Amino acid sequence: MSGFFLKFKRRLNLIRLIRALMTGLAAAFILGGVWLILSKLIMIGFEPITSLFIGLGAFLIVTLFVFIIGGKSDKRFAEELDRIFGLKARVQTMIAYRNENGDMVSMQRDDTDNALSEIKPSQYKFKGLWIHIAALAVSVAVIAVALFAVKDQRNVVPPEEKIPFSLSALQESGLKALINHIETSDMEEEFRTPMADRVHQLLDDLREVETEDEMIILVNSCMDDVCSITRESSTSTEMLNALWSNGDDNFKHLAVVLDTSSITSAEWADFAERFKDYKLILLGADGEEDQGSKEELKFAIDTMSRKITRILEASALSEDDELYAAVNNLFVRVPGGLNGLVNTIDWMNEEEARNYLDNCFNESGFELYNAVMLNKKNADEGEYTMTRLASLFNVAIPEFERPDFVKNGETIGSEGDSDGKDDNNENAGSGGGIGEGAQYGSDDIVLDPLTGEYKKYGDLIAEYNRKMLEKLESDLYTEEQKEAIKKYFAMLYSGIEKKEGQ
Repeated sequence: MSGFFLKFKRRLNLIRLIRALMTGLAAAFILGGVWLILSKLIMIGFEPITSLFIGLGAFLIVTLFVFIIGGKSDKRFAEELDRIFGLKARVQTMIAYRNENGDMVSMQRDDTDNALSEIKPSQYKFKGLWIHIAALAVSVAVIAVALFAVKDQRNVVPPEEKIPFSLSALQESGLKALINHIETSDMEEEFRTPMADRVHQLLDDLREVETEDEMIILVNSCMDDVCSITRESSTSTEMLNALWSNGDDNFKHLAVVLDTSSITSAEWADFAERFKDYKLILLGADGEEDQGSKEELKFAIDTMSRKITRILEASALSEDDELYAAVNNLFVRVPGGLNGLVNTIDWMNEEEARNYLDNCFNESGFELYNAVMLNKKNADEGEYTMTRLASLFNVAIPEFERPDFVKNGETIGSEGDSDGKDDNNENAGSGGGIGEGAQYGSDDIVLDPLTGEYKKYGDLIAEYNRKMLEKLESDLYTEEQKEAIKKYFAMLYSGIEKKEGQ
C-alpha cells in the first residue's frame, strides 16, 4: 500500500480519536453536571460524589462508541479522497488493485503516489469541528454551573418561620394571679420569694418579646429555674430513696408511710392511721386478732437501729434538715426512741413493749408528719406553678421529682415486677392542667374564659354541666351527638370522683 495513502490514513485516525474524545468529554460533563445538580438539589437520592462516577462512565462509553463508529474502510476512504481532491478515481483504483502485479498496475500506483505527494495530509480537514467545540463549551458550562452556581441544599437549613408573639391579656392576668398565689402560699419563705421573683421576671420579659421562639425560650428557662427551686425546697425524695434502697422491708414500709407523692392533701388523722398500721408491721402482726409479739418487734427494731446511721448518711441530707432530724429522732430520742426500746425490751412484757412503741410514735409521729408536710407544701407549690405556666403557654412540664420506687412502680417484695399500672406515677398528685402528672378532673383553681375570674375546677364544670343539660333538652343535637356530649362530661367528672375516692 502507498506510503502517501497511509499518511492520510493516520490523519483520519487522529481526527477520529479527537472527535471521540471531544464527544466523550461533552457527554461526561453534561451527564455528570446534571447528576451533580440533581443531587445537590436533593431531587435524587444520591450523594454528589456519585456524579464523578457517572461522568467517568459516560466518557468511557461514549468515547469508545464514537471511535468505533467513526472508522472507515480503505475503499470508502479512497473514494472520499478522490472526491475531495479531484483525483478521478486514482486512489480507488490503487486500493482495488493493491494486491495485483503488472506494468499497468505499477504505472497506475506510481501515478496515484505522484498525485498524493502533491497534497499535504493536513489538507484533509476535521469536518464539523465547530459543532464539537460548541458541544464541549456547553458541557463545560453545565459542569461549571453544577460545581459553582448550584448550592448544596443538603446542608442548607431552611429559615425558621418566625411566628409573632404578643403577651395576651389572658396570659398576663394569669401570670399576675400566679405570682399572687405564690406570694400568699404556705411555701417556706426562702423558696417562696425567689420563685415569685422568677415568675415576675418572666412577666416583665414576655412583655418585650416579639416571636414565639423567644417566648418558648423564656418560659422554659423560667420552668427550669422553678423546677430547681422546687427540688431544693423538698428533701423527701432523697430520704425516701435512702430508706427504700437499703433493702430492709421495715424501712421500705416506713418510706411508703412518709410518701405523699400519690395524695393531694393529707391530715394528721391520715398519717396517724398510717403510723398505726406501721406499728403492727413492726410487731409482725398477722390479721386483726394477731397483734404480733415483742420478739418480732425486737428483731425488727434491732436490725433497723443497726442500719439507720448508714441510711441517713446515704440520704446526703444535712443534720439540720427537718426530715433528717425527724427520722433520726424516731430512733435516738431520749426518752422514747426506738434505740431505747432495743435496750430495754427484754425486761418488758408484751403489753409494755406495745405501750412503749405507741409512746415512741406519739412522740415522733407528729414531728415526722410536720417534716413531710413541709416538704409537700413546698413541692406542691412548685409543681402547681410549673403546671400553670405550661397551661398558659402550651409548653412541656419538666419531670416532677418522685422517689425511685414510685417512678418505677416498685412494691415491697416485688421490686422491678410492676406492670406499670401503679397509680403512683412520676408526676402524680398535682391535678389539673396539661402534661404528665397534671390530669384534668381536679379542684385546682382555673380561669373561667367567659367571666375572666378564677374558680375551682369542680365548680366550673358543674356550671357547664348545667348548661349542657339545658342544651340537651332542645332539638339542636342528634341522639348520637347528645350521647357523645354526655360521655365527655362523664370523663371530666371521673377525675374528681377518682381524687375523692382515693
